[in-house]
Amino acid sequence: MVKIKEEINDKDFEENPAVKKYFARIFTTLSKEVREKLMNLKVSEEKRKTLKKELAFLSKERQKVYLDELYLIYNRKVKDI
Repeated sequence: MVKIKEEINDKDFEENPAVKKYFARIFTTLSKEVREKLMNLKVSEEKRKTLKKELAFLSKERQKVYLDELYLIYNRKVKDI
């Protein structure tokens, strides 16, 4: 049986490359408007989850622009069918 280290060295934790990368990212929450727009977008649930992850790392202004462009793309695609 492997013995688990009882004491965690905070300095080692903060120097971990994965931890540094995680905390270097900027997270934003999705506003009610953005969530509703995303839910109304005609895409699969899998694609919606991917979009949520992508939107989480954008500023609120970029989220709006990104979703507006997606609406144009998907609306055009639906009209062409």
